[in-house]
Amino acid sequence: MSFWNFFKNKKKDNQELDDTSISDESSLDLIFAKNFTESGGRFIYLDHENSTKDVFEKIIGENNWEIDNVCSLDTDISKNLDIRLIRNIDNEKVKALVTDCEYLLSNSGRILICNKQIKNNKIENLPPVVIILARMDQFVSDLSEGMTKLKYKYKTKFPSNITTIVVKNKLNEPLSDKYKKAIESIARLFREQVILHKTIPIRFTNNYISEYINPTSFNTTRSHV
Repeated sequence: MSFWNFFKNKKKDNQELDDTSISDESSLDLIFAKNFTESGGRFIYLDHENSTKDVFEKIIGENNWEIDNVCSLDTDISKNLDIRLIRNIDNEKVKALVTDCEYLLSNSGRILICNKQIKNNKIENLPPVVIILARMDQFVSDLSEGMTKLKYKYKTKFPSNITTIVVKNKLNEPLSDKYKKAIESIARLFREQVILHKTIPIRFTNNYISEYINPTSFNTTRSHV
């Protein structure tokens, strides 16, 4: 499962920060970004020069997704990004889910969510890619702080289905037989190119990537090779 996280900064455009003036909030976003990306997530920072929709459309293009395969369980997100609104997740049709979150846990790089984001769907049933929309004020130090703020936020009716999204780095996971065969196949093709050309031609690599159905899986396999 792949995760994207991008958020907007609320700092003033003319505000200058140095090492001695970084606020606790700013420190939390840097710590989260480090832990999140090291676990395998993709973190995108948005400023006033680019909009959420512009970056979102670039992500769709880079992954060669059909717009109907990118969905949301949230009415506002669906409307703002012009994507399909769904009630239940069907992994055969949904390739990527776009949602917001409750809080971003800096110490672990995890994302705190509840039924407000994923309704009654189980976290293990989420699609291969999840895109999280967040704001600067959603960074907290850890799960304890996140749960405290969650209780304060929902004083009258505490949410259900509370869980955290954990980004897993595929390179740290045991390889399946399917991946091993893919690695052997790619390694054999690359070896043949080296024997013929003393190198791996760029055109060969580009053609091979364009023929591969799942770019994320290809990049993971290529990293193992």
